[in-house]
Amino acid sequence: MADRPPMALTLKRSHARYLRYALWFGAVLVLLLALRRRSSGPELGHVAPDFALPIVDGTDQRFHLAEARGTPVVIEVFASWCGSCQRIAPVLTEAAQATRARTVRFLGVSVDDSAERASSVKRSWNIPYDVVLDDGSFSRSFAITLLPTIVVVDEDGKVRHVTSGGIERERLEEWLADVGAPLRSN
Repeated sequence: MADRPPMALTLKRSHARYLRYALWFGAVLVLLLALRRRSSGPELGHVAPDFALPIVDGTDQRFHLAEARGTPVVIEVFASWCGSCQRIAPVLTEAAQATRARTVRFLGVSVDDSAERASSVKRSWNIPYDVVLDDGSFSRSFAITLLPTIVVVDEDGKVRHVTSGGIERERLEEWLADVGAPLRSN
């Protein structure tokens, strides 16, 4: 009997083994939950959080999402230092300038640190629609974690589509058709 370890040592080893299994299981669970969450943007199907942010056009005007009800809204969240944001700017510009079956509002939300920087980007990227400056509240309420993030809000104010990292012209046109704003045929 002298060859067997004491009972307390056997229990400690088994507890350690169970603790390792529990920690491994916990790590896997955290990873799965993290992968389940989309990378950036609000939840689909929910009403988009309302916001009122200053337009960077030199006036005191503000863009109020609630005032856009009845019209689909395409929101791009960007920053001056974001190369992907700059690359998709022409896609959004073309979509915003296209003749559509119904009106669509396009809005740029700059997460830059100043209205001057956001205004400069609007000019240099030839953005033809309003750009507002995020004071941090938009990014928090819309769960923005990656740039660029594109959000399409339907006429009822519900989030219909979200993507981050860019968008192809064809996909954006599909989303616009889905909210009743396809390209108008001549």
